[in-house]
Amino acid sequence: MIAHAPETLVDSGPDLIVPRSSTSFQDSDEALGRLFSDITLMARRMGDVPIAMVSLLRATMGNVGRGGPGPVRERGFPRSQWWMLPGQTQAMRSDLDFSLCEASLDCAGALTEIEDLRQHAPYAASMIRAAMPDVRFYASVAFGNAGGQYLGTLCLFDHKPRQLSQAQREMHALLARQLASQLDTWQELMRLQRLALTDCLTGVGNRRAFDQHLKHEWSRHLRHSAPLSLLMIDVNHFKQYNDTHGHQAGDAALARLGELLPMPLRSSDFVARYGGDEFAVILPDTPVEGAQVVSERIQGGLARASWPLQALHVSIGVATLPADGCGDFHTLMARADAAMYAAKRRT
Repeated sequence: MIAHAPETLVDSGPDLIVPRSSTSFQDSDEALGRLFSDITLMARRMGDVPIAMVSLLRATMGNVGRGGPGPVRERGFPRSQWWMLPGQTQAMRSDLDFSLCEASLDCAGALTEIEDLRQHAPYAASMIRAAMPDVRFYASVAFGNAGGQYLGTLCLFDHKPRQLSQAQREMHALLARQLASQLDTWQELMRLQRLALTDCLTGVGNRRAFDQHLKHEWSRHLRHSAPLSLLMIDVNHFKQYNDTHGHQAGDAALARLGELLPMPLRSSDFVARYGGDEFAVILPDTPVEGAQVVSERIQGGLARASWPLQALHVSIGVATLPADGCGDFHTLMARADAAMYAAKRRT
């Protein structure tokens, strides 16, 4: 049996524990993990079930309200689940594709309740059957944010066929609403943090982001004995470019440079505007030979690219802290800076 119970408003009462705000944690991954741990632990206790789970399906919904159109999958976003299992106090993350949660998609804000999964045909094709063959009961609430983004489902599982009480259904729906609100807050915090660490002209990291990232990668270099490379990049004759074309054109050229620099890089590499017409690229786990290859790829990409008025040419300095080498990040910056000015003198 599948029952769709409409969402009802209930008084939270003194016993409802509101999850702590994710804004109290500086590390975003830790904040998200603590939020899902709190929510799934409360969901498990409220539903009196052994297993609770948050599934972020990363899809969009044209209308979050009941009766709206179905979801449209976004490309490039893996599904993620956070599981609260018996005996745990922290949620565990997985990245499986649980199609069973799609049973909730057409009724966002309402409860989907499947009394016995073995009597439910879609369960036979679900990955949950292979992962947890003894699960019989399933209940979920799909939730979305105020902007129409479908976020995911808050799910309950039990090992025996059953139904939730009306009070449990109401509390489960309310908890899903609280989760959506918390995720909205978290996403806004992440947006503000990105703005604070992004150069507004070029769209790459700013000097503050560069300093933070370099210190982090240097610490990782020490812990794991991994090579760390740095490229310092300076635009050649940029004052002459501004004098010839004007400062607005100079800004447009720097913005174009900000688009081009990340193209030959890995996702683990980091580009920042160091200041003025200087840029920096942090290359973790990269020996000097690899850094030289990246430098050549950047130069080749800039030479082949289209530019608003006139192509920019750059000088690149390469420096590396080898896996077993000594020196701090100040040493690395000084070496890269010196190499950049040496390259500039050759132009």
